[in-house]
Amino acid sequence: MVYVLDITGSPLMPTERHGKVRRMLRDGKAKVVKKNPFTIQLKYETTNYTQPITLGVDSGSKHIGLSASTKKKELYVADVQLRTDIVDKISSRREARKTRRNRKTRYRKVRFQNRIKSKHKGWLAPSVGQKIQCHLKQVEDVHKILPVRKIVIETASFDLQKIQNPDIHGVEYQHGPQFGFWNVREYILFRDNHTCQHCQGKKKDPILNVHHIESRKTGGDSPNNLITLCETCHKKYHSLSSEKQKMWKLKRGRSLKDTSFMGVMRRTFYERLKEMYPKIEVQQTFGYITKNNRIRLGLKKEHYNDAYCIAGNFDARPLTSVLFKKKVRRHNRQIHKFNTVKGGKRKLNQTPYLVKGFRLFDKVEYQGQECFISGRRASGSFALKTFDWEKVSDGVTFKKLKLLEKRSGYITARKERAFLQRLKPLVSSPEK
Repeated sequence: MVYVLDITGSPLMPTERHGKVRRMLRDGKAKVVKKNPFTIQLKYETTNYTQPITLGVDSGSKHIGLSASTKKKELYVADVQLRTDIVDKISSRREARKTRRNRKTRYRKVRFQNRIKSKHKGWLAPSVGQKIQCHLKQVEDVHKILPVRKIVIETASFDLQKIQNPDIHGVEYQHGPQFGFWNVREYILFRDNHTCQHCQGKKKDPILNVHHIESRKTGGDSPNNLITLCETCHKKYHSLSSEKQKMWKLKRGRSLKDTSFMGVMRRTFYERLKEMYPKIEVQQTFGYITKNNRIRLGLKKEHYNDAYCIAGNFDARPLTSVLFKKKVRRHNRQIHKFNTVKGGKRKLNQTPYLVKGFRLFDKVEYQGQECFISGRRASGSFALKTFDWEKVSDGVTFKKLKLLEKRSGYITARKERAFLQRLKPLVSSPEK
């Protein structure tokens, strides 16, 4: 599938006439503006006839499914993987900021009134706001290459207390599991019967500690991330290596981060879409409708297949390949490493922005294989990984690399689509 823009940059209907596209590029009647997905722009005036296109969006906390289609055929399909390291990066930045204050400047009293969330109405946590912004960016990217007239998004709201206690009802919603306790620590000790959960009191240590199963940095202070350990077991656990710690088999309870995110995103994403596209119809649908349509059509459970059902064009011929995208970080502003070396100095944490003409996450070709730069050295040696982040090599000289695409906010790959019996693709030439 080749996407087409008119002379002013407005999207037209895409084409599968690849021979005509090659001749237009050869004769200078069009130019390539984007390689993935392959998009051209015409250099002459043409009619702007378009067909009604519906964009289905399967929103999620880790993946986004996108499918744009007319009544007869699917025109765009993608699966986008979102970042999940925002909490960890912000926590690391907070640690560095606190140590820097103590090391280089006088003590400055914490001023909670300066917090940005107290100044701006509708403030969202960075981990949530970044994911919502990715959803909006993906819809915007589709609008740049296709004349979409209707957007249908699947949203969901979850009853968090119902998930934890299916039998909850009535006043029990106001009397949660921590009702009547002074703090979380008191509740954890009561829940674990004031007994070490590792030795079951065999060490006879009267001092009890509340232990974070996942680090507080990323796991937080949620009760499902806390467990009671006696001080003897607690000290022993933190003295072990990470491999031996796994032998203790301390597993946290069910995390509700993803369900909480969907509850926050549900209304915000819908309202912002309507603000961005006031002339386009924006609708909501629900998961049970999507599931029913997917089962009826015999489709495999995938995010892009859910988006196909959300769009509502069930007779549309599906594309034979899917565009997979993965969000990657754009900047690393940490200048120095945390640990000091001999002499009390700290090494630089960053290599030059551009090394031998290559940047981090550039798409390159090495020995006939497409891969991405995952690490770089000032000498011109690069670490390479595939789209699935499997290691190709730890050190390849720049002389053996061929640049295919410069980096952006996403790394991309096109893969064959898995079909079940109901929706067999028609025979057609492969998409660009």
